Amino acid sequence: MRIAKLLIMIIIFLMADGCVPFDKIYSHEFNSGFFKLKTPGSRPEKIYLSVKEDSLIVYPLRNKDMSVLPDTSTIQTFNISSFKPGSYYYNRTFIKTSADIDLSTVLLKYRPTVANVQPQLSANLNGILYAGFRKDFFRVKSHISPLNEISPFLRHTGFDLGLFAGIGITPINPTVTMDRTIQEYDGIVFQKGISAFVTFEDMSIGLAIGFDNLLDNNKNIWIYNQKPWIGLVIGIANF
Repeated sequence: MRIAKLLIMIIIFLMADGCVPFDKIYSHEFNSGFFKLKTPGSRPEKIYLSVKEDSLIVYPLRNKDMSVLPDTSTIQTFNISSFKPGSYYYNRTFIKTSADIDLSTVLLKYRPTVANVQPQLSANLNGILYAGFRKDFFRVKSHISPLNEISPFLRHTGFDLGLFAGIGITPINPTVTMDRTIQEYDGIVFQKGISAFVTFEDMSIGLAIGFDNLLDNNKNIWIYNQKPWIGLVIGIANF
């Protein structure tokens, strides 16, 4: 249960005063905030980016009273439609690091051989709450039509690493209890572990390593209790 307790502590920390509001933590959109601007061949530069409809306002940062604040005396405003090959911000990357809380589901679980029972692949109903840290990469690209018309668009990729916990179901039968019960039913498990996600545009998918605890009196005879599994996870928001 230590992983579950650690997950709860992380969630409380992320929601505490002074942290990012909850409705912003799980947002992976291109919103206003602090970024690193990566230019090919040079080190990333810290900036504050204000996103307003189809325009971007770039503020350099300055130190004041032990704080880092946007320098409003020096700004650059750009319209996204003007981002074309050869323009200043074209093909540069805006990098954002943030805390992340998400609802996800484990689509598939692979359980290795245990007690002479062959490897199992299951797809049972479950839900998990994920908390971790995330890096998003936004790059302005453009599509050139056969009529030589340029249409700028934003390409988004992201990477996540963190902990998860949740509730799921699993089949309980004589095979997975070494014939120590004749019952066949769907048992409820508490699942927890670590997972890593990769995001491309609106799709977030990842891999998890987890452990299940059966939440009934057959937990001591269930061969998979507290045994590791590998899972395919996906963010529920993708549906």
